[in-house]
Amino acid sequence: MNFKDYQPQINALIPYRNKPDFNSMLDKIFFGESNSDKFLIKMELNRLVKPCTRIIDLREKVIEKTDQYVHFEITHYLTLSANRALKSAIKLYGGYTVGAYEHVIEHVQKVKQIQNAKALQASATEINENITENIELNNHRRQAAARMFFVSKVSIILADGTNIEAATSNISVTGIKVKLPEQEQYLEEQLVKVMFTALGSEYKDKAITNRKICYRLVKQQQERTGFYLYLNLEDDKPEFVKFIQGFIRANQHKYKLDVLYYFSIAREKALKNSTLNALNTLPIFLNSNQEKPILFMLRNAVNKEILNQWRCNNTNQMPFLFTAQRLKSFVDLSQPKMSTTIYSFTYIKEGEEYLLSATEQELQQSGLKHLFIEYGRSKTNWHCYHLTLQEYTYEAIKNYKLTDVRPKIFNDITHVATLTEIATHEMIEIDPRAEKGNPNLLNKFVHKDTEKGFTPTYDLFPDELRKEERYSYTSNIELKVAEQVLAAKVVDFSGSGLKIELATPKAIAKRSLVSINFIDLQKVTKQFTLANINYRVVSASAKHIYHLQIASRDSYMTMQQFFSLLVRSNPAHFNEIPLKSYKQPVTPRLHEAAEVALHPAFFYVSIINGKPKISFSSITSTSSALKQIFNFDCKSNNQNNHIPLSNNRLLDRLLVTPLRHTNLGETVSNFERTLYVKKIKDDNNKWSIETYLDEDFESEFAKREFIVEHKKLEQLQILHYRLSTIDIPNLALVKSELDIISCHAMHLSKRLEEELLNVKAIIQVIDRTEQVL
Repeated sequence: MNFKDYQPQINALIPYRNKPDFNSMLDKIFFGESNSDKFLIKMELNRLVKPCTRIIDLREKVIEKTDQYVHFEITHYLTLSANRALKSAIKLYGGYTVGAYEHVIEHVQKVKQIQNAKALQASATEINENITENIELNNHRRQAAARMFFVSKVSIILADGTNIEAATSNISVTGIKVKLPEQEQYLEEQLVKVMFTALGSEYKDKAITNRKICYRLVKQQQERTGFYLYLNLEDDKPEFVKFIQGFIRANQHKYKLDVLYYFSIAREKALKNSTLNALNTLPIFLNSNQEKPILFMLRNAVNKEILNQWRCNNTNQMPFLFTAQRLKSFVDLSQPKMSTTIYSFTYIKEGEEYLLSATEQELQQSGLKHLFIEYGRSKTNWHCYHLTLQEYTYEAIKNYKLTDVRPKIFNDITHVATLTEIATHEMIEIDPRAEKGNPNLLNKFVHKDTEKGFTPTYDLFPDELRKEERYSYTSNIELKVAEQVLAAKVVDFSGSGLKIELATPKAIAKRSLVSINFIDLQKVTKQFTLANINYRVVSASAKHIYHLQIASRDSYMTMQQFFSLLVRSNPAHFNEIPLKSYKQPVTPRLHEAAEVALHPAFFYVSIINGKPKISFSSITSTSSALKQIFNFDCKSNNQNNHIPLSNNRLLDRLLVTPLRHTNLGETVSNFERTLYVKKIKDDNNKWSIETYLDEDFESEFAKREFIVEHKKLEQLQILHYRLSTIDIPNLALVKSELDIISCHAMHLSKRLEEELLNVKAIIQVIDRTEQVL
């Protein structure tokens, strides 16, 4: 039963809870209710009158002024109305009870709802449906841990020695947010010292008492409730981090945990996974110091078509796009990033197939651009690509599992290139009567050599989940779990894992930590100690079979070295279980490296009530030209305005019509258009945006005149638009975050699931202004 529906009757019954006529009053007040319902009401009443020790701290949670109030020797921080509500509840319940606590929380929620309703009503006319939240697909680089809302006095010592008395607003193991008594601008990125005065005096722990902890000031801003500094931890003090971890874990039931952090992380993770899966851009990693610069490429189900286009005579031609000489010319142009156009086609002569490729700069310098394009696009395998190049050094930002080792090949990367096919018709038609020229002049662009060695292509979403080779081998072991010793035998092994079979049935929980003694294998080695090796249970199969993964660094180093030596010394004794595909770096590392290719603007399309709507967007801050055009009329960098895609009912042509067939189960895989975006300033110095497609111009001449005119005024931006349907984001990837959110805010968990499951398509936008002009 829903007790909220009976709250007035329960409140009327509370004064009689300790009186002899309680049962008769219960029958009168709840006349007609079943005995089972009356029993439940008694249980609820007993719950409500239990003493409560929870602190109510409304600082930083409400916009009204809060003061300190003491009730039953417990200090609370309440608004005036919340204190009145608490006094009323204490009078009703006869003390500070669970019911009194819940009454105040409900009162605060009602006040917030009234305030939000008024705010929504006041801003209803200002809502812009073209503005969406910017989802930062590399958000883990900004905030690395969940925060707990906790107010405590601190002293901040600035780099110049100035001392500021402040109070924390929230804390985490990686940073704090502090509220200052008054607004004043400080030098950002400076290192400051923080003393946790209140926590230090309360806990008397050497990790925090009288300790100056080093933080970096990363942001400062005025908010509704005051002026705040955002500080990131810079100190290398493990004991301090351990103290904060324990403090948050012990007090998160008292103070509110920031579930919005998990909400943002889950949404970012799911959308990034879908974006990498649908990305039609091919990331290519290079070493400019090598004779053969290309190191490896990252492939998915979409961009693999580009790789197929660069195969000729059953050989990979991509290395010849990035010869040492060509890459040097690219690097000279990249300050720090360059972009250009690549043209390619194949032709067949005397049964032999040849591939030709040329950059925009090469064709202009040679004077052969007209000939190359006119001759090439008459061929069936004509392609045009958008190429970018920038310096790149791989830095692991995320925390990885013990077995997710850093690939050695990542240490050789100096640059990363991206290749995106442009299927639209960007070139302006010229006079078809113009002289074609001699095709033999194009021989200089023919790929004449064959590839030396092998260029790895790693799958972003491999079928093979194993990280290394396994070997079939039977050997007796002892397994210790929860103070029990079980007999078992090895079925197969790898450097970081085991597959074992128990001698007798025993249920072992997933994620359990176990200790292994290799009884038989210890007899063959004196160099390695194969006892008390730590593993963790990953999964279970039928017939008492368990899959284990190494669980500590020392154990990993021991078993990696021992098994490598064992197999190398006795190759005939071990049967290798081959991988489904060739060995490649672990997938999380590849995904992190692939983030550098997420420089286009992405817009995520949801289907709600049968209608497509742009729900989210993602534009990295490094894509300044795209960020500028899509930040039009936005109040913060955390928003994007897709007005360049939607003005003049443009979405009907760019989105609604192409997606109309998806209701029938069809997919949109390659809907591409060129957008000509004109920025206009009126007499009142206000900017507006108008966008045109190729078909909006009467002729090629009219389009050329439009481009030339607005090029001179610097009011034109030319964008490449690509729409494709995508698989529904995988909720299994964010199960851990969903579980945490559900514990604290079920409505947020449901909202996240609905938002992700509604995403059905993605728009990818590239700035082509410089290339087209």
